[in-house]
Amino acid sequence: MISPVEALRATSILAQHARAAVRFLLSGDTALERPRPPLPPGYIAEVPGAGDLFYRDTGEPGAGSRGTVLLLHGWMVPSDPHWFRTYSLLHEEGYRVIALDARGHGRGLRAQRFELADCAADAAALVRYLDCEPVICVGYSMGGLIAQLMAKRHPDEVAGAVLVATASELRESLLLQLVWSGMGAFQWWLKLAPRWTWTLAVNAIVRGDEATTAWAVGELRRGAAEDIAEAGRDMGRFDSRPWLEDVRQPMVVLVTTIDLLVPPSHQRELARRLEAPVVEVHSDHLAPATTPGRFGRGLCQALDLLEHMREREEAELRNVGGTGM
Repeated sequence: MISPVEALRATSILAQHARAAVRFLLSGDTALERPRPPLPPGYIAEVPGAGDLFYRDTGEPGAGSRGTVLLLHGWMVPSDPHWFRTYSLLHEEGYRVIALDARGHGRGLRAQRFELADCAADAAALVRYLDCEPVICVGYSMGGLIAQLMAKRHPDEVAGAVLVATASELRESLLLQLVWSGMGAFQWWLKLAPRWTWTLAVNAIVRGDEATTAWAVGELRRGAAEDIAEAGRDMGRFDSRPWLEDVRQPMVVLVTTIDLLVPPSHQRELARRLEAPVVEVHSDHLAPATTPGRFGRGLCQALDLLEHMREREEAELRNVGGTGM
């Protein structure tokens, strides 16, 4: 349990960081300031080993593909409001882009339980179903935990990953301890909160085009309260440190440098454990919404770096093979 003194200390830290973040974000170009662009086609498919999964798929880009990117969204925010500014950006960069809603989020599966390992299994099953493996995972926050589990448990489906605003564990941050300890009350709020409270919350973070904001609020309210609360609890239990060294796929860590929820020090510790390069984005935990241009540039830089890493590994393997002949 968190003591009252620790809770006050965490609240003070949060307030200090929040004031700094607000000053920074008020000068930024948010994701909601312009009308929403067209979304990629959406599908519901009965995927063997998973169930009826909702996903979006841009299809192959017209000028030749650099591979397939699987987008794994963060906690509470399903694929569309999380990635709607990212789909076309990555498709124009030469990637086929796939995204699915995790269990309990958006149009995701409604199951009797929520476990991050099951979300990883769902994503791997979709990749096999679409016959596009191995994919490059881009995992954001909770999605970064799922991407780590995919790389560990389903290595044949994962060519590499960009891990964004995430860590190897989310239990040692004092602020996150407060979040996890309040899951029961938060679950009731998700069930009972009227629509205007969601609108107020969204407008407090990002202001902009009225229709786009209304659409984002509607998408956020699709989630299942029980599953989202259970997702928070499972995130609080997650710890990849005992097995992270077994992960062999190349990875890049994209650090959000003024993050309140996942401290940058935790993100850099993940990179250290993976021996992965770091790309930094001067933004907060909601970077795709609050600073989409800055986030998009950082993500493209991270994907370029990952591509170079994969090419270097493939060249080394060819050289080893040639030497052994």
